[in-house]
Amino acid sequence: MYKLYGATDSGSFAPQVVLEEIGAPYELITVELDKKATRTAEFLAINPLGQIPVLILPDGTVMTESAAMILYLADTAPQAGLLPPAGSTARAQALRWLFLLAANLYEADLRYYYPERYAGDSSGAAGVRAAALAHMRRTLDLVEAALDPGPFLLGESYSVVDPYLCMVACWYPPQEEIGAALPRLLRHRDAARARPAVAKIWDRHHPA
Repeated sequence: MYKLYGATDSGSFAPQVVLEEIGAPYELITVELDKKATRTAEFLAINPLGQIPVLILPDGTVMTESAAMILYLADTAPQAGLLPPAGSTARAQALRWLFLLAANLYEADLRYYYPERYAGDSSGAAGVRAAALAHMRRTLDLVEAALDPGPFLLGESYSVVDPYLCMVACWYPPQEEIGAALPRLLRHRDAARARPAVAKIWDRHHPA
């Protein structure tokens, strides 16, 4: 059985969706971020960086990095069809989008919500946050263009990239722009939420 360490509205959303998609048995271990649970000696023994999510494989191997987790999980269950075949152009596109989202949108989200980690001192936090927000929007504009014709990033084919996009897009602060200025992104979210695996856990991560 897998063990997934995560929290509400966190990077554990995409791995949990993929676990549901492939029908793998797993235990969800809630990490209480407001109580600094990632800084305890017990948690740091699992992930010395003190970050979630963490995925423990059935053989005890520890995985960090949500993008790596969903790629691994998809490869364990090719019958689920969550990734195009290795060596195909579609696979190349899936990898391109996943790593683009991880390196740009996820990273910019962190800079926006935790600017003090990047500013060096409190006086620079506002500039870090403003630059992060602008970077998020540029990245989302690129995604918006790629969602034509959609509804998913690989066209009609749903893949592990799509729950990852849902996850990071939901952290974009001006959510009113999704739908108004970014209508394809809203259509993407609706299409992903129509899948039972996504719908099952959506409200836990994104309570109304």
